[in-house]
Amino acid sequence: MSLNHIEALSDALASAKEGELSAAEFQVIVLQGLISLKESHVSLRSRLFNLEGRGFFNAGDDVPSVLKENMTLQKSSSNNGVDDNSRALAVEIRKAQDPFNFESVRLFQRVFDSECLDEERVLTFNAAVALLTKLDFKFYGDAKYPLSHYLREIVGSCATVTFPNFVQAVSISISKPIPLGYKEGFEDMDLDHNGKLDAKEVFNMMKKISDSCYSWADVEDFLESTDMDHDGKMDYAEMLKAFYFSQTISF
Repeated sequence: MSLNHIEALSDALASAKEGELSAAEFQVIVLQGLISLKESHVSLRSRLFNLEGRGFFNAGDDVPSVLKENMTLQKSSSNNGVDDNSRALAVEIRKAQDPFNFESVRLFQRVFDSECLDEERVLTFNAAVALLTKLDFKFYGDAKYPLSHYLREIVGSCATVTFPNFVQAVSISISKPIPLGYKEGFEDMDLDHNGKLDAKEVFNMMKKISDSCYSWADVEDFLESTDMDHDGKMDYAEMLKAFYFSQTISF
């Protein structure tokens, strides 16, 4: 739709609301806008649907057919993609915020992994921001600051977002921030950057955080006690469970 038609429609809406424009005259202007809009009706449908929401048309009004059609299209498109699975996920996300625990992180990991397109388990920065927005995590600091700004701070110039960075943003959005040391420590020890610590990486971790001497058997015992999904490795959620949420393991 051209700028001239948008301005004409805006003026027509004002005139119609004041009773200075008949329904027929208004319909002509709308039709002119439709004709000029060859690729998409979204903008116009949005405008017309919002009119109804503001009470411009009342029950029983003789609404021009073109308006009825476009309001119906707008209502229909607003429900696209909202299925039972989406509603169930929304409920899970709300429950996961209180209490915020190992199961919460596991849920966010499942959602994050479902958006990853390869085995590297990373998202582009824009994809991560889109996912946070989809899950209704948009702000932090009493809703004063965009969460995307915080995410950019913690990933720096990196073009991708790992799960530890993603869940860090989630935690600060719900005012239950995980200390940054956990994320940074995990990423430092994840030498092959696959999102999981194998036995060798766990062994290096244990040597770094304690002066005690550990055998390979100690490493295997520790890994077995923290490996919740039995894949022989420790992912970020499992590390948080062992060192942050329970805070019962000592070396």
